[in-house]
Amino acid sequence: MSNLVKVILILCLTLSVANSWANTLQKPLSNPDRWLLLEYSSLEPNKVEFSDNRMLIEVDNSASPIIYPFDSPQSLEAISLKLKLDGQLMLEKPLQGSKGNDDFVFRLGVVYEGEQTLNFFQKAIAAKWVKQLFALAPKGTGVDHISFFNVYSDDRLAGKDRTHPASDLMKETFQDTLAEGKAVSFQWHPDPEKKVLGLWISSDGDDTDSNYSVEISDLQLHRTK
Repeated sequence: MSNLVKVILILCLTLSVANSWANTLQKPLSNPDRWLLLEYSSLEPNKVEFSDNRMLIEVDNSASPIIYPFDSPQSLEAISLKLKLDGQLMLEKPLQGSKGNDDFVFRLGVVYEGEQTLNFFQKAIAAKWVKQLFALAPKGTGVDHISFFNVYSDDRLAGKDRTHPASDLMKETFQDTLAEGKAVSFQWHPDPEKKVLGLWISSDGDDTDSNYSVEISDLQLHRTK
């Protein structure tokens, strides 16, 4: 084998490995210090713990957002993860997601880059979570919305989606269900044509006075090729 052929083979192998690395952001849960644990001003926050590439969210009549900001906007082909639920929501008869019944055991949001920004007045009156949302956008850009993949508990929501009545910044698809006690793998697909600024995780029980926990593991983000 000539030296030229050897060089070409080595180069092809190197590019193949590099492309493999480029197409997958491995395990954000291995970087617990990068996650931002926020609080709503009027609600008790959840308890959040990280260990062994896992995140445990403990909900006790509480709610709070968890954000993972990216270093730069990314195009994502898929998000894969594993969830395990201990306990359940104490839902009322009205449709899950309606006023007074708007709790979900798990929402995974992707924050899409866009053109919306906050002016001086809006920054002065905006809730802390809204300011944090727009802070994810690099200078000179803005936010479009958060697209949530929801794990629902009310079968009437199957296959539906909505813009959240509290804010047109939040759009939800009711994606999957999760039974108690068994770890289940999921894969969800953001819009590959949009740039993603970060992840937004939410589990809540404040509306329904619920007490439960969710364990997240094997979280991987797959870039578009």
